[in-house]
Amino acid sequence: MFANIYLNEVDQYIKHELKIKYYFRYMDDSVILVKSREQAKETLKNIKIFLKENLKLELNKKTQIFKNKQGVNFCGYKINEYRLKIRDKGKRKLKVKVKILKEKIKQGKITSKEAKKYLAGHMGYIKIANTYNLENKLFYKVLENHTEIVNK
Repeated sequence: MFANIYLNEVDQYIKHELKIKYYFRYMDDSVILVKSREQAKETLKNIKIFLKENLKLELNKKTQIFKNKQGVNFCGYKINEYRLKIRDKGKRKLKVKVKILKEKIKQGKITSKEAKKYLAGHMGYIKIANTYNLENKLFYKVLENHTEIVNK
């Protein structure tokens, strides 16, 4: 909450003074989409000056300019000019969780209905991204198989 209050000034500066249309921030992590590398450099320079003079802040060393085709990591997603994907690290974590739930269902420790409830938040997370194949592989087919196991 503190980040939202304190960084509101830079949000307003970026949107209203710099007239940046595509600006996204979550806590202290942000993404700005602009048309050219030159515009990105100029925008970054102006933001650094604003932060230093007005909020006594500096950007960390991870701050970078990326090509749109390369994409950028933001809030657990890999975003590029064509799509929004879940980062590989997030996919691995989901696969491990599904595997653990599958074993718990086989052992009779939980039902497939309980597993689906546990995964509801994860489903919301992956629904935002381009994950059709991942969803089918991890959730629908796996959970259908678990249901068959539980019903036997």
